[in-house]
Amino acid sequence: MEPLLAALIGALKLSGKLLLIIVPLVTVFELLRYLPVFRRAGRAIDPLMRPLGLTREAAVPLFTGIFLGIAYGAGIIIRVAQEKNLPRRQLFLMGLFLATCHAVVEDTLIFVVIGGNGWVMLGMRLLIACGLTALLAWWWRRSPQV
Repeated sequence: MEPLLAALIGALKLSGKLLLIIVPLVTVFELLRYLPVFRRAGRAIDPLMRPLGLTREAAVPLFTGIFLGIAYGAGIIIRVAQEKNLPRRQLFLMGLFLATCHAVVEDTLIFVVIGGNGWVMLGMRLLIACGLTALLAWWWRRSPQV
Protein backbone atom coordinates (compact mmCIF):
# COMPACT_ATOMS: atom_id res chain seq x y z
CA MET A 1 0.00 0.00 0.00
CA GLU A 2 2.91 2.36 0.71
CA PRO A 3 4.24 2.33 -2.87
CA LEU A 4 0.78 3.18 -4.18
CA LEU A 5 0.45 6.07 -1.72
CA ALA A 6 3.94 7.35 -2.67
CA ALA A 7 3.03 7.16 -6.37
CA LEU A 8 -0.22 9.04 -5.73
CA ILE A 9 1.55 11.77 -3.77
CA GLY A 10 4.20 12.06 -6.50
CA ALA A 11 1.52 12.31 -9.19
CA LEU A 12 -0.33 15.02 -7.23
CA LYS A 13 2.88 17.03 -6.79
CA LEU A 14 3.68 16.77 -10.51
CA SER A 15 0.10 17.76 -11.39
CA GLY A 16 0.43 20.83 -9.20
CA LYS A 17 3.68 21.81 -10.90
CA LEU A 18 2.09 21.36 -14.31
CA LEU A 19 -0.83 23.57 -13.31
CA LEU A 20 1.61 26.24 -12.14
CA ILE A 21 3.24 26.20 -15.59
CA ILE A 22 0.31 25.76 -17.98
CA VAL A 23 -2.40 28.01 -16.49
CA PRO A 24 -0.24 31.17 -16.35
CA LEU A 25 1.12 30.54 -19.88
CA VAL A 26 -2.35 30.22 -21.39
CA THR A 27 -3.60 33.25 -19.43
CA VAL A 28 -0.70 35.48 -20.49
CA PHE A 29 -1.01 34.36 -24.11
CA GLU A 30 -4.75 35.12 -24.14
CA LEU A 31 -4.06 38.62 -22.80
CA LEU A 32 -1.15 39.33 -25.17
CA ARG A 33 -2.74 38.13 -28.39
CA TYR A 34 -5.15 41.08 -28.44
CA LEU A 35 -2.42 43.70 -28.05
CA PRO A 36 -1.07 45.52 -31.13
CA VAL A 37 2.50 44.61 -30.14
CA PHE A 38 1.69 40.94 -30.62
CA ARG A 39 0.35 41.55 -34.13
CA ARG A 40 3.39 43.64 -35.07
CA ALA A 41 5.65 40.78 -34.06
CA GLY A 42 4.71 39.12 -37.36
CA ARG A 43 6.38 41.96 -39.24
CA ALA A 44 9.50 41.68 -37.11
CA ILE A 45 10.02 37.98 -37.79
CA ASP A 46 8.99 38.10 -41.45
CA PRO A 47 12.63 37.86 -42.65
CA LEU A 48 13.10 34.73 -40.50
CA MET A 49 9.93 33.12 -41.84
CA ARG A 50 10.71 33.56 -45.55
CA PRO A 51 13.37 30.82 -45.72
CA LEU A 52 10.81 28.51 -44.11
CA GLY A 53 8.34 29.26 -46.90
CA LEU A 54 6.00 31.12 -44.54
CA THR A 55 4.47 34.59 -44.82
CA ARG A 56 3.45 37.14 -42.21
CA GLU A 57 -0.11 35.76 -42.25
CA ALA A 58 1.21 32.55 -40.69
CA ALA A 59 2.80 34.37 -37.74
CA VAL A 60 -0.09 34.28 -35.24
CA PRO A 61 -0.92 30.58 -35.66
CA LEU A 62 2.79 29.78 -35.66
CA PHE A 63 3.32 31.71 -32.40
CA THR A 64 0.31 29.98 -30.88
CA GLY A 65 1.53 26.53 -31.83
CA ILE A 66 5.10 27.22 -30.77
CA PHE A 67 4.19 28.56 -27.36
CA LEU A 68 1.02 26.66 -26.45
CA GLY A 69 0.93 23.59 -28.64
CA ILE A 70 -0.85 22.14 -31.61
CA ALA A 71 -4.10 21.36 -29.81
CA TYR A 72 -4.61 24.98 -28.77
CA GLY A 73 -3.14 26.33 -31.98
CA ALA A 74 -5.27 24.15 -34.27
CA GLY A 75 -8.35 26.35 -33.90
CA ILE A 76 -6.34 29.46 -34.66
CA ILE A 77 -4.57 27.77 -37.59
CA ILE A 78 -7.90 26.73 -39.11
CA ARG A 79 -9.44 30.19 -38.61
CA VAL A 80 -6.44 32.06 -40.04
CA ALA A 81 -6.20 29.63 -42.97
CA GLN A 82 -9.81 30.36 -43.86
CA GLU A 83 -9.67 34.11 -43.27
CA LYS A 84 -6.33 34.75 -45.00
CA ASN A 85 -6.80 32.03 -47.61
CA LEU A 86 -3.34 30.59 -46.97
CA PRO A 87 -1.98 28.33 -49.72
CA ARG A 88 -1.92 24.59 -49.03
CA ARG A 89 1.86 24.44 -49.21
CA GLN A 90 2.20 27.15 -46.59
CA LEU A 91 -0.27 25.31 -44.33
CA PHE A 92 1.72 22.11 -44.79
CA LEU A 93 5.01 23.87 -43.98
CA MET A 94 3.47 25.42 -40.88
CA GLY A 95 2.16 22.00 -39.84
CA LEU A 96 5.58 20.42 -40.43
CA PHE A 97 7.28 23.08 -38.32
CA LEU A 98 4.75 22.72 -35.51
CA ALA A 99 4.85 18.92 -35.61
CA THR A 100 8.53 19.04 -34.73
CA CYS A 101 8.57 22.17 -32.59
CA HIS A 102 5.33 22.90 -30.73
CA ALA A 103 4.63 24.06 -27.18
CA VAL A 104 8.31 24.87 -26.67
CA VAL A 105 7.79 26.98 -23.55
CA GLU A 106 5.34 24.60 -21.92
CA ASP A 107 7.14 21.36 -22.85
CA THR A 108 10.58 22.69 -21.99
CA LEU A 109 9.43 23.88 -18.56
CA ILE A 110 7.70 20.57 -17.91
CA PHE A 111 10.79 18.54 -18.80
CA VAL A 112 13.04 20.86 -16.78
CA VAL A 113 10.81 20.23 -13.76
CA ILE A 114 11.39 16.48 -14.11
CA GLY A 115 15.16 16.88 -14.64
CA GLY A 116 15.78 17.50 -18.35
CA ASN A 117 18.16 20.03 -19.89
CA GLY A 118 15.89 22.75 -21.29
CA TRP A 119 18.51 24.41 -23.52
CA VAL A 120 19.45 21.16 -25.23
CA MET A 121 15.81 20.21 -25.82
CA LEU A 122 14.84 23.66 -27.07
CA GLY A 123 17.89 23.97 -29.31
CA MET A 124 17.47 20.56 -30.91
CA ARG A 125 13.74 21.05 -31.52
CA LEU A 126 14.29 24.45 -33.15
CA LEU A 127 17.19 23.16 -35.24
CA ILE A 128 15.24 20.15 -36.52
CA ALA A 129 12.06 22.15 -37.18
CA CYS A 130 13.84 24.95 -39.05
CA GLY A 131 16.03 22.53 -40.98
CA LEU A 132 13.20 20.27 -42.16
CA THR A 133 10.86 23.14 -42.98
CA ALA A 134 13.50 25.16 -44.83
CA LEU A 135 14.61 22.07 -46.77
CA LEU A 136 11.07 21.27 -47.91
CA ALA A 137 10.35 24.93 -48.74
CA TRP A 138 13.55 25.09 -50.82
CA TRP A 139 12.66 21.85 -52.61
CA TRP A 140 9.12 23.06 -53.37
CA ARG A 141 10.45 26.38 -54.76
CA ARG A 142 12.51 24.38 -57.24
CA SER A 143 9.67 22.08 -58.27
CA PRO A 144 6.58 23.04 -60.29
CA GLN A 145 3.30 23.80 -58.54
CA VAL A 146 1.15 20.74 -57.97
